[in-house]
Amino acid sequence: MSGKIPKYFITELLSRTNIIELINTRLELKKYGKNYQTNCPFHHDKTPSFTVSNEKQFYYCFGCNAHGNAIDFLIQYEHLSFIESIEELALIHGVKIPFENTVQNSIYVKKQKLYLLMEKICKLYKKNINVTHLANKYLARRGINQNMIDFFLIGFSSLKWNEFYKKINISKEFEQELLINNIIATDKNGYIYDRFQGRIIFPIQDNHGRIIGFGGRSLNDMSPKYLNSPETDIFYKRKQIYGLYQVIKKCSKPVYLLVVEGYIDVITLTQYNIDYAVSILGTSTTTEHIQLLFKNTDIIICCYDGDDAGKNAAWKTLKKALPYISDKKTLKFILLPNQEDPDTIIRKEGREKFQKRIDNAITMSKFFFKNILKNINLSSDDDKFHLSVHALPLINTISSDTIRIYLRQILARMIGILDDNQFEKFLYEKETKNTQKTYFQIKRTPMRTLIGLLVQNPSLAKLAPVTMKFKNLQIKGLSIFLEILQTCRDNPNIHTGQLLELYRNTTIINVLKILARWDHMIIQKETQNMFLDLLMNIHDKILEKRREYLIAKERKKGLQMNEKKEIWSINKKLSKR
Repeated sequence: MSGKIPKYFITELLSRTNIIELINTRLELKKYGKNYQTNCPFHHDKTPSFTVSNEKQFYYCFGCNAHGNAIDFLIQYEHLSFIESIEELALIHGVKIPFENTVQNSIYVKKQKLYLLMEKICKLYKKNINVTHLANKYLARRGINQNMIDFFLIGFSSLKWNEFYKKINISKEFEQELLINNIIATDKNGYIYDRFQGRIIFPIQDNHGRIIGFGGRSLNDMSPKYLNSPETDIFYKRKQIYGLYQVIKKCSKPVYLLVVEGYIDVITLTQYNIDYAVSILGTSTTTEHIQLLFKNTDIIICCYDGDDAGKNAAWKTLKKALPYISDKKTLKFILLPNQEDPDTIIRKEGREKFQKRIDNAITMSKFFFKNILKNINLSSDDDKFHLSVHALPLINTISSDTIRIYLRQILARMIGILDDNQFEKFLYEKETKNTQKTYFQIKRTPMRTLIGLLVQNPSLAKLAPVTMKFKNLQIKGLSIFLEILQTCRDNPNIHTGQLLELYRNTTIINVLKILARWDHMIIQKETQNMFLDLLMNIHDKILEKRREYLIAKERKKGLQMNEKKEIWSINKKLSKR
């Protein structure tokens, strides 16, 4: 199959990956016994129920049942595909994925080529700004210093593409690659041009610092004023945030992220040592943006113009963010004076006054009710009803019980519900009934317990006597046990996370994942004894079945000498138990 990743490579990749370190760069893990714990990122978790085992290289949430190895975590937390999660781990460890029978135009190869092309074109833009008086003049007028130009890799695309590639010595082969990947374009007459020509260039970087796209700002009132790269296999506007890489580079876990509207706003604020500024790429805020921001901080502060457009944008952002707000994650707002943006106002006020605006940002609850009460007359019963009908569905999207009840309590008082009994009725009559998730469960049996112990402790495989003869006499689960036992013997240093990965997409993976998180209610040092006892008991059961078969055969047909000796041997073994 084209593009298939060899299993040996995935196993090796997982052996290089420490799941504790991987998760700890995204969540704050705390040592708890021999494991690590934190609040689960996949559901509203009041107390830490997300457990990560260093020994097993496996995570499990006792609240929502999320579980898996390092690859599963990236799939669930980063919303990556299986292939993308492998690419992420390969990038972390600096190794190349050895796709089997990879064709030249495969997605992976195309993406690698795009990264290389974007890096080269970024260097060309950067080189070009140093020889262009027009670009330097514009940046100087905007007060952007050389440190910021270098830090954000700011460049310039000349007015004519022909002049650009002649001066920089772009080969025809390179030019064709840019055309094929839609980085440059041709007009209806076949003239090759850079869609960013005549613009200041703001390279957009992913979380690894790779160039994935560009934003361009015109210098001569060319429309549109701002232009972004077209979407490619490595660039999706609804999932990218400008400046986030630079923020994380300075501080891996920022206290807050200040979301502003433009590239220049981010750069100017950073120049004034407001080091937490980021920007959405010329689109309205998406749920993907909200999730990405909350993955990197607990507080999002949205800074908008104070006009109607800015207020409306802020309200839309809040509505999209409500399902992701929790006891730890919150949203705040700054509304600037009319005709002001972060770039202009910080130059007028200075850093200290702008920091006060950040410190005094409007809380989520105040901003929510300020907007929901627009054109509402609280002395009118009809308006109170209208308020309740529109506010409750939004409040109910919040996953946090504490915040949801708090906001409904404020709403109840606004519409005149002061009596405790009335409030209780109001509080719960519109409550959406939580449908309890039914997780796939299996009954405990000695065989499943035996398999579970082996999956959780692959090193137990070396304790199973090689001389022990197992014969499949309709013992349920025996074939699975023997297969896993052999896998563990073939891979002496394998851990739980790697073992489960080998069985991904097989018919037994769901059962194995359940067995991987079973609590056997025994102390660790007794694990070996329990495993051996179960192993011997199952072996005895096999011997008993074999003896029953031979006895029945003797009554009907009689036995040969070797079969009589086998019965004698079985009786001897069973008598020693």
